[in-house]
Amino acid sequence: MLKKFKKIFNRLFAFRLSPLALRRGQIIIPSLLVIPSLFLFVYLIFETAKLSREKIRHQFAVDSAAFIQMGDYTNLFNRTAYVNGTFPYRVFKEVYECPPNDHLQKTDGNGQECPFDMLYRAGNFPKYSGDIQGAAPTQLDDEKKWDIRFHGTRGAMNKNPPDFDETLTLVTEQQGIKLYVFWDPIIGVYKFYAQFYTLLGQIEKSQITVFERLTENFNFFRKSYYLNTGECREGNAAGCAEDGVSGFKANAIREDDNFHMHYIEKIRFWAKVPQSGIPPYYVGKTNPSIDIKLFQLATIDNLTLENAGNGYHIYQGWDVDSNYFNVDFNAEVPCTNMSRPCVHAMVASQCPDLGSGNNCVWPSPTPKYQTRLYP
Repeated sequence: MLKKFKKIFNRLFAFRLSPLALRRGQIIIPSLLVIPSLFLFVYLIFETAKLSREKIRHQFAVDSAAFIQMGDYTNLFNRTAYVNGTFPYRVFKEVYECPPNDHLQKTDGNGQECPFDMLYRAGNFPKYSGDIQGAAPTQLDDEKKWDIRFHGTRGAMNKNPPDFDETLTLVTEQQGIKLYVFWDPIIGVYKFYAQFYTLLGQIEKSQITVFERLTENFNFFRKSYYLNTGECREGNAAGCAEDGVSGFKANAIREDDNFHMHYIEKIRFWAKVPQSGIPPYYVGKTNPSIDIKLFQLATIDNLTLENAGNGYHIYQGWDVDSNYFNVDFNAEVPCTNMSRPCVHAMVASQCPDLGSGNNCVWPSPTPKYQTRLYP
């Protein structure tokens, strides 16, 4: 009887589930945990990428803005170095060197002297220490340091700041006595000297005026940052990037503060004046000295140049947008002295003589400053 019952039961329930079919429902429970986690992971990647993109964008913007703004400093340093040394050296070399000029004979008959050397020894302009007498101006492109200085007669000019008398001696008394240098030609030298250094003064005055205007509100930095980010707290380019601008404001260069233009007040000279009789001349001098406020050179304080060489630290804050996880990054990762995150750049204007205070403006004016950006 029992065997018959089993046979009927087997016929009624002849089908059997496979092992896989028996386990198919087991994936439902893990999927309830994995799939939401996967979506959270995707959101995390998206939010992280968005945050990284914004930081990179702001970093690029502050790097570009700082480099562009520092270019104004580099231009001022290089152009001032040209005005201080290269221009006067080359101009007086080409105008008064022998040849094309004739030598001035000595009154004792023992030799001669070129007008270029006479004027240099009197301390009227600087020249390169390696200058070759009678040759064209020395090419200095390959020289690391341009040793352009005044003669020892006026050696105190070769300091920063320079030390000099208010009266410039165009031709010394001894030169007037020992050389056949006459009054009328020296009047011509005086006129050329006054015109040339007046022009140099106008050039340098224009350079510092333009620099001060460009850095009055540091618009290059502001506008560059605005154009690369498209946003500002104030909502306009003129008031943009105030955080970063503060790094430049702390190192502003201004005339009569850390930038100085140096002038003489008078000029005098000695020369032979023709007369009838014997001797046919006498040694005359300007009496009184000629009143003239005449530019000589421009200098920048050593500390200012050293700071520019070491680099300006620029910190620019930026506002982080809200995210899916409601993490307030503005409060979580603020910069020092800021209520929001920031990006940083260090920008410098450096010359080859960086190890000696970064002073290639004066003395040894070497117009080889370059703008450098550091991480």
